[in-house]
Amino acid sequence: MLRNEIQKLSGLTRKAIEYYEERGLIKPKKSENGYRDYSEKDLQILTKISLYRKVGLNIAEIENVLNSDLNTLSATLRKKQYELEIQEKRKDILELIVKGEEDNIIQEKLAILENEETIYEKLERAFPGYFGMMIFSAYQPFLNEPLSEDSKSAYTEYVKYLDNLPQFELSEEEQKYIEKNTSDIKLADLKGVSDARIKAVENFEKWWDENKDIVEKYEEFKKSDEYSNSLMKQIQDKLQKYMWENNYYDIAIPLIRKFSKGYDDYYVKMSYANEKYMKIR
Repeated sequence: MLRNEIQKLSGLTRKAIEYYEERGLIKPKKSENGYRDYSEKDLQILTKISLYRKVGLNIAEIENVLNSDLNTLSATLRKKQYELEIQEKRKDILELIVKGEEDNIIQEKLAILENEETIYEKLERAFPGYFGMMIFSAYQPFLNEPLSEDSKSAYTEYVKYLDNLPQFELSEEEQKYIEKNTSDIKLADLKGVSDARIKAVENFEKWWDENKDIVEKYEEFKKSDEYSNSLMKQIQDKLQKYMWENNYYDIAIPLIRKFSKGYDDYYVKMSYANEKYMKIR
């Protein structure tokens, strides 16, 4: 079917359909004259996307659900339910503040809420701004659970380590660049990126067969003047130097592995995948 027809059947705008195609969620056939031929499967996927968007799922979550099974959808539902419950509790505390409730009662409610926070929420609150975003956002998928009792010591040590690090200095231009390029990034977007990394280490051989051309093009791009002279490269080099100078990989990574079982599992698989990648480069 042509675009006009699938627009009518799905109820989506042309721009939305183009966007979902860019994200690889649908794969219409392209004729020699440039027209797209959408299949029934494309329509089914777009219908699901429209439904999931209406109930509040973001694109990263939808991608994850479409590429997985019903268990993933159930897990996403539970996560949404948890987020709504936390929001409701925060709303209740705000109402107590507005009503002028006694401080000790408010603090008791806050203490209960903090115990239910995910590890990532705790870190994000402890280290606001671009420092936190750059340092630990990559671990976000592994930190979406409350802190367990036996991991509190490692977590506390990690926070203490980060808090005692010297100032990570960026120029005004670099700060504006980070703020501009991270202001609209949501945690779910980060999760989408990290999910792709997780899939890569789960079955590296399969991932390499499917993504070899893309990786080689990216490696070639990294050799270009455009990349070498970019602000992003400049910031990445500064961050890597900062981490090496402060023994981040020797001190912080082992601590994260202690308070995040998910990251520990990923780290082991990532090490294996890195060894494989270095052999085929």
